Amino acid sequence: MSDTSPPRPSLWTRARHSGLIAALVIGVAAWGVGRLVQQQARDSHAETLRQLVQPGDLKLISSTSCLFCTRARQYLTEQRIPFEECFIERDSACLAEYRARGAAGTPTVLVRGQARLGFDPGQVAEALAAAR
Repeated sequence: MSDTSPPRPSLWTRARHSGLIAALVIGVAAWGVGRLVQQQARDSHAETLRQLVQPGDLKLISSTSCLFCTRARQYLTEQRIPFEECFIERDSACLAEYRARGAAGTPTVLVRGQARLGFDPGQVAEALAAAR
């Protein structure tokens, strides 16, 4: 009677497969650590903004169809950071201010009256700290 079981993989084949699994585990772990670091930076920026932003310091000039405007609004609202917002499609004064500033897109973020394109919590915190 002969043995019909498949041949056992060589040591090299098993080690190679183990290496792939190890690389996958390391990759997933690195991704998780990266996400944790991003969340910590986000939380740190939010805390800094809560300390620095006073009512009237931060204004978003937004568009109703702008995904980045929605994300900025959600972030500021969730983090309880005071801000004003106007929409260029709904408010003629907002549109006039947008055009007068020569804005290149939305959101245009006014940090104590200084315009910048796009919302980055870290950059806003730096601008507020510099304007003290």
